[in-house]
Amino acid sequence: MGANIVNMLCGIDDFNLPNLSTAERAEEIAKRCAAIDGYDVLDTPFEPEFDEIANLASAVCGTSFAAISFVCEDRQWFKAEVGLGVRQIPISVSFCAYAIRQADIFVVTDARQHPLFAANPLVTGGPKLRFYAGMPLQASDGTLIATLCVLDTVARPAGLTVTQQLTLHVLARQVEAQLELRRSIIERDNRAAEQRTAATALQWIATHDSLTHLGNRTMFHTQLALALNNAKNDKSCVAVILIDVDHFKQINDSLGHDAGDAVLCAFAARLRDVVREGDTVARLGGDEFGIVLTSVKARKHLATIVDSLNMRLREKLEYNGRLIECRASIGVAIYGEHAKTSEALIKCGDLALGVAKATRGCAVDFHPDMETNFEREIHMTALARSAIREDRLFPYYQPKVDLLTGELTGFEALLRWDQSTGRLGMPHMIAPAFLDTELSLIIGDRMMNLILDDMQKWVVEGVNFGQIALNTCAGDFAANDFAERLLAALKVRGLSPRRVEVEVTESVFLGRGSHYVLRALTTLAKRGVRIALDDFGTGFASLTHLKKFPVHVLKIDQTFVSGLGKSADDAAIVRALIGLGSSLGMETVAEGIETHEQAAFVRTCGCTLGQGFLYGVARPAPDIADLVKRMTRNANIVPFKSARLAALPITKVR
Repeated sequence: MGANIVNMLCGIDDFNLPNLSTAERAEEIAKRCAAIDGYDVLDTPFEPEFDEIANLASAVCGTSFAAISFVCEDRQWFKAEVGLGVRQIPISVSFCAYAIRQADIFVVTDARQHPLFAANPLVTGGPKLRFYAGMPLQASDGTLIATLCVLDTVARPAGLTVTQQLTLHVLARQVEAQLELRRSIIERDNRAAEQRTAATALQWIATHDSLTHLGNRTMFHTQLALALNNAKNDKSCVAVILIDVDHFKQINDSLGHDAGDAVLCAFAARLRDVVREGDTVARLGGDEFGIVLTSVKARKHLATIVDSLNMRLREKLEYNGRLIECRASIGVAIYGEHAKTSEALIKCGDLALGVAKATRGCAVDFHPDMETNFEREIHMTALARSAIREDRLFPYYQPKVDLLTGELTGFEALLRWDQSTGRLGMPHMIAPAFLDTELSLIIGDRMMNLILDDMQKWVVEGVNFGQIALNTCAGDFAANDFAERLLAALKVRGLSPRRVEVEVTESVFLGRGSHYVLRALTTLAKRGVRIALDDFGTGFASLTHLKKFPVHVLKIDQTFVSGLGKSADDAAIVRALIGLGSSLGMETVAEGIETHEQAAFVRTCGCTLGQGFLYGVARPAPDIADLVKRMTRNANIVPFKSARLAALPITKVR
């Protein structure tokens, strides 16, 4: 019979529902379709809960056909049907399209006699329907969306009995209840799906870096722990590789954070390209990345991967039409060989990375000596913290003299500290503190104020101390306010900026934040502060840097001066450096002069000033007034002969 119905429907044109304009009909259809969509019921399989209701309706009403029929825009679709044999019919032949516009059961006692249905193909042809009764079904918002209907091929002039009508009402409410239950289940499932999606998203956020889309530190630790557990079972090799982007802060400061982000994303993509499937790549924070390499077959294989990483990361990055130099420092640690726990393995990799960063642009494998050095550095840093906390830092002053006249020209202020054992502590004993930005800034600020306090006192006492040189390190310039702090400190004490010389090493010139250094030195030079380049010749500063920075004084490192009379190379270097300073109109200072022969050599080469044990060791502030008087009286400057003092090494703050 289903085939007969479908055949009879072919070629039937749509016709308008009565009493509705085109706009009203479109609005009603849209509202009804939206309500139906809320139940997600269309085109779903038969379900026993609905089938049983349709069967009961057919049985109670004594009809050959029954259906739970949803009235859509262009079709009438049956969620359940009895005897029809089809799941849908066109809306153009629908009895239910009229029924859903009624407040109660819509009954057609004899379709053949009804003006709306007499010509209906379902009436004139198979299945030759004569009787129809449809109870409208409402959505939860009151929208009529479907019917529970019964149909027959025999006319029923009396329609339905009262009992049949009541039963149809009750069954219709049951259909509505089933639909609401279905909606509740759908909503519950949707909420569960949303929760799963949200949980997945939160899990991703918790374990990934939003910028590079790599795993984050949490994932790195998780995957490392998993890899080590697997390695214990299958005896495979696991390696940790830690990577730091060189000069990343300079890129951010000079080109902007967008450029920095581009570099990080480029590094992330390059790391993904080099590692194998199954290895973990993560951004650990800032400009640091980490890799967990699993199933490393041999040390040679690991070296190949590391070399590939280094080469790939060195490739220049094009950003906004310009090329950015890219380099990275890499630290490598191997499970089993270097450490047996994830924490220890990461620590080993971090120590190796620290060594690599000292040189930059290279890869370094962990070595046990690094841990020893690290522990020593921790101890030295603790000593510095203790000295700061207990106010045991103070300046000593070493004289500088005019090599031609022997006159005292000033002093270099050098850091000393009380070891709380009665012995004098030297800067090299707390050297790691000067690599810590926070500690070095505290030390530098403390020393600057102590030195200026001494200078203020000497001025009041009428001590002609000349010019005082202050040593600096990178941390002094990190906050980009060094010049302002120094000038303010001078002003509050009534001291002239011309009384001060600021010494800067080549490493500070070339290190991170060099643009801060340039700004500070330029500001100070304009106010009359002299700038000295310390330990010249020991680093990588070039003539370009001498031209770029406002340098008034070149200080020749004591390592070259100490070789005079012993090494022809040192003599040639000293002569060349003095000549360079003279040609650039700069004053030159030879450090570490210990013999008259050394003094004579540098004086002959044209060196202006000398400093070293020959003229005096560094002395505490209370000794300076008397020292100035003695040196002023004796223009020939009698050198210190004390073996004890001459043996004391002079190490500057860095």
